[in-house]
Amino acid sequence: MITGFARLSIAASAAYVAATEIQGLLVFNDDTYESHNWHGTFIYWGILTIAALVNILGINFFPHIETVAFIHHIAFFFVFLVPLVYLSPQSTTSFVFANFENAGGWRSNGVSWGIGLLASAWAFVGTWILSLAGGSYSAHSTLGIDGTSHMSEEVKDSENVVPQSMVMAFFISGTMAFGASIAILFSVGDLNTILKTSTNYPIIQVFYTATQSKAATTAIISGLMLTSLLQACEWYRELSSSDVDERKVDRGYVIPVRSILLIVIVAGLLGLINIWSTTAFHAMTSLSLIGQYTSYLLPITLMAIRRVGSKNVPYGPFRLGRYGLCINVASIAYTVILLIFMVLPPYQPVTVRNMNYAGVIFAAVLFCIMAMWISHGRRVYEGPVKEVADRMHVS
Repeated sequence: MITGFARLSIAASAAYVAATEIQGLLVFNDDTYESHNWHGTFIYWGILTIAALVNILGINFFPHIETVAFIHHIAFFFVFLVPLVYLSPQSTTSFVFANFENAGGWRSNGVSWGIGLLASAWAFVGTWILSLAGGSYSAHSTLGIDGTSHMSEEVKDSENVVPQSMVMAFFISGTMAFGASIAILFSVGDLNTILKTSTNYPIIQVFYTATQSKAATTAIISGLMLTSLLQACEWYRELSSSDVDERKVDRGYVIPVRSILLIVIVAGLLGLINIWSTTAFHAMTSLSLIGQYTSYLLPITLMAIRRVGSKNVPYGPFRLGRYGLCINVASIAYTVILLIFMVLPPYQPVTVRNMNYAGVIFAAVLFCIMAMWISHGRRVYEGPVKEVADRMHVS
């Protein structure tokens, strides 16, 4: 359930990023355009509709769409990198590796650094493009390790293929994100100019500084927007994949159409909040990062406890060997540190507009999940782990 709420939040956030990137390009190319929240919401609804249609009507072509997305993911890295490396005025090495900017108002540079670390928390588990394009929206890039694990029920020889794919995603997306981050830092120019851009996307200003061409900048950012759109499509796919029960699958489309439509409706209703307050919308979608990392923490912790206990562990063919427990402990420590910083406000002093509501929203969701589990879930849910354990006679 935690993962389900987090995925819904990310699906909404990915569509929102695509919508606001379009708004940013409108502001960038048309000086007479005045951006309003309701504009973004209508574009957001359009992105949700496109993603739903792709998943329902284009389901037979979805493997090809995913192939195109993968090619785009790799090829666009070089399209992204070349203008920054060859056209941008380059910053000094000391600026990139030795300069420290604490613009959050925190007295402690360590706390400020920890909060800034969250912007790259998904670089090694998702797509490098969104982790850079969205800035504070880096939590939306979850097509890598996380996305791979959710498709395990549809993969042949999943016990071997899925772990290998997760490791490959880690190294591919992580390496590309690190390289692109270094390129941006060398090409960022004057920070005040970049951060004060009227587009709300500093990356647009970075590329305009590099290319000095609105057409070239628009083309590059459109590539980023396409990634956001593909991300939204993929998250519909992953959310609906949980309804593989034959009773929930519409035979005409061989997919759970009703589940997809429910996701559209819920995500669309979240968009209404943005008309009233962007801060409130971000508060509702703030569950994405904290929910995902909590969903990782729970099974790793349970595995570590079982390793040190007397119970047998039903290992698959992919094992971490004698280093497994050390890796589990290191993962737990890293995740706990991230979770602590996830609930801290990014700026001081704290106001209603800059408050971090992730902890409050997450606590409310946990309360709802516990109520659902006590009233219904504990009587009907067994789960795949129990099925595997029963087959292997593991207690």
